[in-house]
Amino acid sequence: MILIALMLVTLLITYIITNRIAQQIIERKVTASVNTILQQVNEKMTSFDSDMQGISTFLFYSPTVQTYIKADDMLDRVLMNREVLSVFANTMSMKSNIRGIQLYDRSGKLMTRLGEGQDETTAPVQTMSYSGLVNLDDRPTEHFYIITAPIFGLDSNHIATEYRGTGRYVMDVSNLSPILRSAKVTANSRVMLLDRNDHILTSEGKVSSSDSVNVGKWKANSKFIVQSITLAPSGWKLISIIPKSELLNELGTVKRINITTYAIMFGILCMFLLIFFTRILKPIKSLMDFIKSYPKNGEDSRYQVVHKNEIGVLGQKLNNMLDDISELSDEVRSTQIRMLEIELAKKQMEISAFRNQINPHFLYNTLESIRAMAFYHDVRDIADISESLSRMFRYAVKGSNFVTIAEELAHIREYARIIDFRFRGRFKIVTRCEENLLNETMLKMLLQPLVENAVFHGLERKLGEGEVLIDIHRSADHRIHVLVQDNGYGMSESQLQEIREGFTGVQEFVSGEQGKQKGIGISNIYNRTFLFYGEAATLEVDSVLNKGTCVRISFPPYVNEGGNEHVSRVNRG
Repeated sequence: MILIALMLVTLLITYIITNRIAQQIIERKVTASVNTILQQVNEKMTSFDSDMQGISTFLFYSPTVQTYIKADDMLDRVLMNREVLSVFANTMSMKSNIRGIQLYDRSGKLMTRLGEGQDETTAPVQTMSYSGLVNLDDRPTEHFYIITAPIFGLDSNHIATEYRGTGRYVMDVSNLSPILRSAKVTANSRVMLLDRNDHILTSEGKVSSSDSVNVGKWKANSKFIVQSITLAPSGWKLISIIPKSELLNELGTVKRINITTYAIMFGILCMFLLIFFTRILKPIKSLMDFIKSYPKNGEDSRYQVVHKNEIGVLGQKLNNMLDDISELSDEVRSTQIRMLEIELAKKQMEISAFRNQINPHFLYNTLESIRAMAFYHDVRDIADISESLSRMFRYAVKGSNFVTIAEELAHIREYARIIDFRFRGRFKIVTRCEENLLNETMLKMLLQPLVENAVFHGLERKLGEGEVLIDIHRSADHRIHVLVQDNGYGMSESQLQEIREGFTGVQEFVSGEQGKQKGIGISNIYNRTFLFYGEAATLEVDSVLNKGTCVRISFPPYVNEGGNEHVSRVNRG
């Protein structure tokens, strides 16, 4: 019931929000449209002002008017008055809304007029200006406004010089009605043109009879969308008032649809509640009862799947999980046994190391004595062999299990010197390594046993010269690959198979003659790599009888040794 209540409240909130957003979108679109229309009206008024500027230039700077306004003799003006009034009449015929033209001298005294207007003085002006609402005494029901333009005298080059007088047009506001009508958006909207004192010059739509309009009061009313613009030539205000209710009438249909949807969703949710109880809650209770009774019933008990819906799938997955837990328990026990075997193998390695431990200082001093005696008796070969053997021993008893690849290769080169002395250049040991790998770490004493196997089991049994190739490189996945390959005697298929079968888990460490017969070199290398790298390392052996043997070792550039992680310096891109 709480879930249904939340869903219904969510639907209600969603309806309110969407309805509000729809209203805002409509208001925003209408506001943008009205603003565009008001700008167009402003352009029309600007064009009208330009027309009046042209008419004023044509009228007041005509030779007739210029001569009339310059005449100082009263008789000359009386004789020219008929001609001036004829020019006024022609000008009034150009625009029907010009209801009267008046001409004043520089002191503001009326000189002559034609049509509507009153006999009154006027103040001088410097630019064309527009008055507010004007009511003439003889026409109280009609609205007029006045356009006043300055008149300057012209010299012989037709350049305006000194101020001569003022011309006035008495304009009928009826010409502005078509312009306002084009700005009317809806049937009940209102468009008003106000003068600078907020008096209504003309309007479209239902407007109160009041002569003055409070624009701020209209804008504060939330029931209307009010926009205003000030017309540049005259300073008048164009006001658009649109009732919001008229814009949102069409949303009533959407409201009825939403209410119907709300009722339908309520019925669907009630039906869902019934289905939810019978098909979900009851099976879940059954599943919970099984989980509570499982510790008492034992590990072999399983949930009885009845329904074929999601709860049934969940019960089946629970049964599968219990099966997996049983399998994992068996694997954990086997893993514990394996860990004990590995620990035992480590102990055997330690015991083997203790058995073979000797006093390193005694051996270092003895080798140095041999080397000194060789130099004394000028036997260079014995001195070099002693030096290489001393360095190899120092490297072998080094405490760390890991060294750099450069150190391991240096150790191999010392071993190669001894082999070269022993076999008089018959065998050649070649090393290749990428430069960026020399500072990487690897397991100590990994290469020397493999090279030793290659020499004594491969090359010694072959007639003629032989070669052992050591190649170290990095693959695209940053793993380090070590290749030890010889062109010696090789192995038979049965011998190779026996060695490969030994690469399963940690083998028992052996020493002495028994170790030599079983191939302690390759088995110990496998055990050490398995102990330190685990399954992250691989060791492969390939051999062809009478052609040679190839050993490939691959390991990651890091290893966990005694809980401390050793990470090689790898450019990880």
